[in-house]
Amino acid sequence: MANFSHTRTYVRFPFDSPLILGGESYVCEGILQNLSLQGCSIVSDRELALGSIVRISLILPDQPRALSIEMGRVIWAQGSECGLQFMELSLPSRLRLGRTLRVALIDFLNARNLRECEQSAV
Repeated sequence: MANFSHTRTYVRFPFDSPLILGGESYVCEGILQNLSLQGCSIVSDRELALGSIVRISLILPDQPRALSIEMGRVIWAQGSECGLQFMELSLPSRLRLGRTLRVALIDFLNARNLRECEQSAV
């Protein structure tokens, strides 16, 4: 994992979903590793330069169409892995992202409660 000097405002939830990433003169594919309201980390088939501006299409589970992030910025990079900060999201995209993260939070809390119940039973 890369070392970085910034702090995150929102918790990132793990994801393992495909994505399409586009810059000024390229389009590439990648895998979403984690996601929050303000950013994500990815692994792509291209090394991205720190500060690069990209457009992202996230192909999220149980959603009929990709979630479009109009503008993101690379805030850390280490080889083909990088962190993206979302700079521009349309209102519909922000609402869809919020719903997706709400489901991720519920799943996380349910899994934690299940683990606690299993540990209490032992």
